[in-house]
Amino acid sequence: MGFSTSGATVIIFVGVLIAAGIAYPVFQTASENRSAAIDDRDDRALAMRNTAIDVAAWRYNESGNENFTMDVTNTGSTVLSIPETDLLIDGVYRQSYETSVGGSPVRELWQPGETLTVTISTDRPNRVKIVTEHGIAETITGV
Repeated sequence: MGFSTSGATVIIFVGVLIAAGIAYPVFQTASENRSAAIDDRDDRALAMRNTAIDVAAWRYNESGNENFTMDVTNTGSTVLSIPETDLLIDGVYRQSYETSVGGSPVRELWQPGETLTVTISTDRPNRVKIVTEHGIAETITGV
């Protein structure tokens, strides 16, 4: 066994060390990203399990102005965002409607136990669906 065999072995060994040095940070970053994604998924699942709403009442044309009003109670333990709450009327997504919590139209958070009042001017709907930021929804039909 001459110098060429020993030299080739050293070159291969150095190449393996360089490859491992390059690969390790990549695998470390991928592992950290995976762990963060799993934690985010678990947090979303927990928020979804702790979110619940109940449509307490609804009215149409109560004051003669063709307004539909719905009272929705946050029965879960998660604080909900009013701007992230969506409304669908007869399958059509509605962006502009009035909301109030506890009589205040400027509130953006909907605490557990509080009732959100949604008012929108529309023709008599057949089906109304309200969806929270966590995907929990309630639907009423036959208004």
